[in-house]
Amino acid sequence: MVKQGLRILIATMQLGIGGAETHIVELSKELHRRGYNVIVASNGGEYVKELDEAGIKHYRVPLQNKNPFNMAKAAKLLKKIIISENIEIVHSHARIPSFILGTLHKRMGFPFVTTAHWVFNTGYGLKYITDWGEKTVAVSEDIKKYLMDNYKIPAANIRVTINGIDTDKFSAATECGDIKAELGITDKDTVITYISRLDESRSLAAKQLIEASPELAKKIPDLKIIIVGGGDDFERVRGLASIANETIGRKAIVLTGARTDINKLIAPCELFIGVSRSALEAMAAEKPVIIAGNEGYIGLFDETKLGVGIDTNFCCRGCKRSSAALITRDVLKFFSMSKAEQTRIGRYGRNLIKRDYSVGRMADDTLKVYEWALGKNKEILISGYYGFHNSGDDALLTAIIQDLNKYKESPNIVVLSANPKETVREYGVRSVNRFNLLRIWRHMRKADMLISGGGTLIQDRTSTKSLWYYLMIIKSAMKRGMRVMLYANGIGPLSKKRNRKMTREVLNKANLITLRDDASAEYLKELGVNMDHAVVTADPALNLSDADSGRGREILEKIGVPTNAKLMGISVRRWGDIGSRFETIIANACDRAVEKYGFYPVFLPMQMSKDFAISQNIARHMKNKSAIIDKHLNVEDMLSVVGCMDICIGMRLHTLIYSVIKAVPLIGLVYDPKISSFMDYTHQSMYTDVSSLTEEGLNELIDSAAANHDKIQSDISENYKKLRAKAEKNGMLAIELYEKGSVEFEQTKDIRA
Repeated sequence: MVKQGLRILIATMQLGIGGAETHIVELSKELHRRGYNVIVASNGGEYVKELDEAGIKHYRVPLQNKNPFNMAKAAKLLKKIIISENIEIVHSHARIPSFILGTLHKRMGFPFVTTAHWVFNTGYGLKYITDWGEKTVAVSEDIKKYLMDNYKIPAANIRVTINGIDTDKFSAATECGDIKAELGITDKDTVITYISRLDESRSLAAKQLIEASPELAKKIPDLKIIIVGGGDDFERVRGLASIANETIGRKAIVLTGARTDINKLIAPCELFIGVSRSALEAMAAEKPVIIAGNEGYIGLFDETKLGVGIDTNFCCRGCKRSSAALITRDVLKFFSMSKAEQTRIGRYGRNLIKRDYSVGRMADDTLKVYEWALGKNKEILISGYYGFHNSGDDALLTAIIQDLNKYKESPNIVVLSANPKETVREYGVRSVNRFNLLRIWRHMRKADMLISGGGTLIQDRTSTKSLWYYLMIIKSAMKRGMRVMLYANGIGPLSKKRNRKMTREVLNKANLITLRDDASAEYLKELGVNMDHAVVTADPALNLSDADSGRGREILEKIGVPTNAKLMGISVRRWGDIGSRFETIIANACDRAVEKYGFYPVFLPMQMSKDFAISQNIARHMKNKSAIIDKHLNVEDMLSVVGCMDICIGMRLHTLIYSVIKAVPLIGLVYDPKISSFMDYTHQSMYTDVSSLTEEGLNELIDSAAANHDKIQSDISENYKKLRAKAEKNGMLAIELYEKGSVEFEQTKDIRA
């Protein structure tokens, strides 16, 4: 929990009329009400008075533009405020304050978070003068995606919040007699209110409403339109309103200019038009709303528009373009409804805001971010075979990140990868080149924990060099006092005496070892590793979120796989001296499966560099048609493709794991003990060694899979539930080790094999 009395500096460009500004004022007031010491810095504006009335200190700082003189002055003033007010956390809104405070953060080291209310132009180098802090709050999912796509911010470093609304201030009970008198509103008038900043970039719907007003006035007696807001397009809007009033023959349109008493200006209307925060405030006041703005048009809001409203933060981004015709259509549609239906729409909006868009929820979300920033979570380094376009290792990394996020909000993850840029893009975490030892050692100074895994990293069958690399990373972490966990590893084989000795010495110093199968546990015992800190769980990939098989069918259709065909997946790889004999056996078995059972073979290269060529060779040996996945697929897509198979023949471990997740009957081709270990661990008996593979033996396994398909599928589903429960323990234990420094033996006893 964030301690009460925490001294918070909230900075923004200015506090004029606008949705972001209102968000900042309401957040500041709610945090102040909860006992936090909030100080606001901006270039001033209409809302400063509201802060003063709430007892919140405001400093005037020239944060309103990119003028170098102003920015230098602002930096000096902000530094002085942070020191003199003993600020404990800084929360910036908007690009210019965030850039200035980001620079100060690097020198002064205060906890620093930002909020993104909108999307920004990233051209002309502007992308590089933007600082999103240590943690970012986004006011909608589409802004979160924008931050990830354009600024490469890890998903775990962004928290989505809402534009919180004060439902006491904005309610159907708001008194507005003074406003009605001021604006000349009588009881017989039919009032439509529009509220938005009237800058050129925000005033489109206001001008369209004015354009529609003569026709609306003909059909709606005593129509009065109230337009609230000020900005650089105000004079143009006022000119258009004057022309429309002349056409109508009376003053039907009233412009108020910039105002802060928004709740009172909403109160007299029967229908509201606008976007974003203003629309939500009108809903809180139980007013039916037409959502229209510069970004697009959603229309008359009810439960059928909730999805698009949430997705666009009620700003219409990506929706059809707004127009006077659409506004006219929906205004007339609304006034043709019965009073009961109009009331129902208004009440639906009010209930939605009370449930999902309260100021309290917005403050809770913000405090969660403060808690994260103040906690200064030290890094968790993850070491493994990542960045090589191997679907199995991609699945492991996906699962590990997913597991850690399940048990700790926004863990500070850094992955050692052969392709750091791609890892950042694909997984939304920070990454460092696995071969840049200097940078890795620098990160180890800031890290509390190393996770080594998953997969079979501790083996020398691939190469001694590979084993030494992973052991060296582990030893370096230990030397720097980091906690070390082997995460659901497979162990062995280790053929060289020196390698076994080094492995035993290093692993005996690890804090925690989780193992993916019983065979790995036995192998560790044989090596002489102390098993008091080792437990058997299951492969992390077994805990992956499921994938939609519909996506898999789309991928298969693109490579020519017939719709509704019975499919047999084949995953093979280059290994040792297997060659044409192996390829011929697989090809002949596939042809027989086509002719006897009507299967359509689909080759599934899990690592294109090692699997594609041999898959092509087998396909060329076949008499019948087949298909090959011809590009690297991400984990979700490959899982969805495997889910379309009726049976799978797998030489790659994670093809078999995907098959278990999707309950696809599987046949294992054993080139490494990990394959037979996995098949035994999942209680699947249909596997054979590639060194002794025969056509007859493979045919028998395919016959058995086809004949017992439903029973095998049922057995897999039942075993998978148990395996997934074991796989879930990996993340739980990792975070327990990270947060407590150790794992209690009694808590791990139940998951020993």
